[in-house]
Amino acid sequence: MEPNFKKLETTSLTVPESAEGQRLDRYLASVWPDYSRTLLANMIRDGLVEVAGLKPAKVKPSLKLETGQAITVEKPVLEEPSLEPEDIPLNVLYEDESIIVINKPADLAVHPPTAGRGGTLANALLFHFDRLSPDPIRPGIVHRLDADTSGVIVCAKDESAHFKLARQFEARSVRKEYVAIIRGRMKEERGSIDKPIARHPDHYEMQRVHPDGKPAYTAFEVMEQWKRFCYVRLMPKSGRTHQLRVHLAAINHPIVGDRLYSKRPPLTRSEVEGRVAPPGEEPLIARQALHAALLEFDHPRTGERVKFEAPLPEDIQRALAALRESGKDHAPRAVGQEPETPEISS
Repeated sequence: MEPNFKKLETTSLTVPESAEGQRLDRYLASVWPDYSRTLLANMIRDGLVEVAGLKPAKVKPSLKLETGQAITVEKPVLEEPSLEPEDIPLNVLYEDESIIVINKPADLAVHPPTAGRGGTLANALLFHFDRLSPDPIRPGIVHRLDADTSGVIVCAKDESAHFKLARQFEARSVRKEYVAIIRGRMKEERGSIDKPIARHPDHYEMQRVHPDGKPAYTAFEVMEQWKRFCYVRLMPKSGRTHQLRVHLAAINHPIVGDRLYSKRPPLTRSEVEGRVAPPGEEPLIARQALHAALLEFDHPRTGERVKFEAPLPEDIQRALAALRESGKDHAPRAVGQEPETPEISS
């Protein structure tokens, strides 16, 4: 069965004496055996599980339970499975017996949000590859990119690779580097955003900065700058849902084209040139201008440190070309270089 994250059931549990000292994810798996442990661990990381008396940052899959603790779970409703292989073209950057590295295009969701939906990376992986890590809901999927975010993503072919990669993401030993076009001029050429993130109480799709949220840290560096826009490199040290989008919106520099966190329409050449757009003008980029440019991690089989880069997609190149024609104030830096140690800016 497949979870429908649009339909949530709130359930309250009290930890029995028999579960004393047990991991939170293992305990929940014993309560709901139809839910995979991977799904339950992702639910915990996404803030769908609360433990009374503990801040969200303390609620992890590995949390050791105590008798009598009160747990509240917002549990997705299970529906009949519908994940089928689909012949969706994939840009494979690298493949071996353990992993697949994909340059994900924009407008391709990583996995279905609801039962009955297809057209995702998970569907494509089932079609193109004979072997994937055995998760019926997210086969091969180790981490996520938002549907409208393009770029490099790693997938696992077996359970061992999935486990080792997931541990690296959880331990924050994976180096992730994104590029984005944002609104406004940054006051600093480099710095960081250190703000906790929690799910928005009124809008299920959205996250927000909140003092009771989970810790989230993003380093940034300005690569190019114009009067009303910046091209930035982003290095998240944590992996909260929508982290980069929420952090940039929180400091009043939303990502261009972000339908959730920016109140501005898609970027047009007219806006870049400072004139009123004619009716029906096509945008330079019709989605959020965010691209996962680089991913570096320890190979799950060999232990070797490996790095993969995804070239800029055409729509971001087109938007940058228009901005560069307008004249820039800041010379570009090379993506992939180790950034200088950022100053803290929260």
